[in-house]
Amino acid sequence: MTNQLNLNAANPNTTFDASFVKLLAFAAYRINKGYAKTTQRFSENTPTKFSNKEIVKYSLEYNADNEAYVPSDFIMPKILDEDHVALAAADKHMRRYTLLGLGDLNDFQADMFAAYSQDKLPVNKTGLIAYLPAFVERELEDKMYKRRLKTEFNNSAAINDKKIIGELEILKRVYSVNYETFFYTAGFNGNLVMFSNKFEYKTGEVFGFRANVKSQQTDRDTGLTVNKINYVKLVRMD
Repeated sequence: MTNQLNLNAANPNTTFDASFVKLLAFAAYRINKGYAKTTQRFSENTPTKFSNKEIVKYSLEYNADNEAYVPSDFIMPKILDEDHVALAAADKHMRRYTLLGLGDLNDFQADMFAAYSQDKLPVNKTGLIAYLPAFVERELEDKMYKRRLKTEFNNSAAINDKKIIGELEILKRVYSVNYETFFYTAGFNGNLVMFSNKFEYKTGEVFGFRANVKSQQTDRDTGLTVNKINYVKLVRMD
């Protein structure tokens, strides 16, 4: 156990080329089809699904060809053209932060931008950059969400029916670690509805559904009426 701990212990003074770390982050995001927070180990005949952070970490160790521990079943990802394209789009988004004062950013945004702006990344910041693709995607989703609230759902009203049926579109999702579930805001006939579900759905997905209307609340950021629904049954649209 002692030897493995020594092998896993990275030199805190080691730095890596930031551009390469970012490309690895987007490669990991592509491979995992999103951000996987933890590594999943299956049966012996099924490959391990490494977390995004570990894909980046082990790739850096593998590429450096040093004596740090790399699992025997780890496969070094190939950087594809689409990873370069995705990073270029992220660069375009992150440039907006140069126009904002750091006082306008929350702590996480400030930490991410500080790490993103470096040419050389220390070991303890590579895990943060592994989250960069998800960070950019969530920010773009949030930007689109706020825009659509102003244009498509600015007249959201209370739904008087006790039971509703039709189609809804997922507009926003937030995962709660405490409840281990997703909280969704969706659009239905120009009105906003909110519900929870343990399954993860993507923003923009459209479902046939039926549900009960439980109550209404006012969104504190926009002042819009949001209908809380429960007993939600979703059917994917072909």
